[in-house]
Amino acid sequence: MRQLSLFEGRMLPAEPLDGAAGLAPGGGARAGQLDLFAQRTLQLSLAAGAVAAGELGEARRMLAELAALHPADADVRRQSERVAALERRLAQASGSAAPAAALLEIARGLEPASGPFASLHRVLLRRVAEALRHAEGDDGRLEGQPPGYYWLAAGDAAEAHASLSAAAQTRRSARTLFLLADAATALGEPAARRLYLEALLCDPFDAALASARDEAVRGLPDVARYELEIEEEPAAWSAPVGIVMGVLPSPVGIALDDVGSGEAVAPGGAVVAQPLSTGQDEALSRARRFVAALATASSREARRSGEAVIEARRAMKRLAPALFAAYMARGGATLRGG
Repeated sequence: MRQLSLFEGRMLPAEPLDGAAGLAPGGGARAGQLDLFAQRTLQLSLAAGAVAAGELGEARRMLAELAALHPADADVRRQSERVAALERRLAQASGSAAPAAALLEIARGLEPASGPFASLHRVLLRRVAEALRHAEGDDGRLEGQPPGYYWLAAGDAAEAHASLSAAAQTRRSARTLFLLADAATALGEPAARRLYLEALLCDPFDAALASARDEAVRGLPDVARYELEIEEEPAAWSAPVGIVMGVLPSPVGIALDDVGSGEAVAPGGAVVAQPLSTGQDEALSRARRFVAALATASSREARRSGEAVIEARRAMKRLAPALFAAYMARGGATLRGG
């Protein structure tokens, strides 16, 4: 059975901890005049704030003082020991050969977390991201994820976006693009769906699609399967389905020859090309050709030449008749802007 923490549900002070949190200036008894219970409550609140900020040394000191004042209080003693143990582990992790991995292990040990330990969990994920970037750069990998993934998990979308943008300059992989699109979505950036489009053209089988922050994008494989009845590798068709259904922007301007490939993580953390099955490879090739035809049919040059539009539509019909019918039903060349 899970033991309740002394910190469960405790409200954290909004101001920096300066030893006077919880006391109204000039309007109440000083800390030294408080009864023992009030002192205990104040000290626990300050310790909780220190834990939430990742200042475990300060939290350990406060809890040790409290444990000395209340030697019979088993809960205080347990929390004091827990924080002291965490502080020791963090010191060891920082000095290890692989600090990012060691910090991640500690962060996972806090799950599920609540109250100040949930805040500490986010602090540790930020430290994981910082350690990984310091060791390997913005395109480094820990368990297949770049630093930006851990900033995103910590709730820091702006830092994640900056890191993932830098990573995409090095390698425009599907994983990086999906995560960059997630960060852009969290920040409310209009360019997010164009990033999702590029990621889907790169590798719609990447596991990041299943957790995409944009629900409409996340559901595209189901739209392909159940609405358009594409039975064979429906995920491969996510990009053209998204364009036709108005979820994703027009593909005009995306160089399909330059899209990257999927990736996997080999033992030891090295990133390697993710091989697709024969069926996946064939379906993705057809989907990319459909998108290329869509781009041609939507271009200004093609619209000035009726023959180019007709040829592009013929190609789409050959590649995916049901999707082509949906495209025509929605106005043909009228696509969502990029």
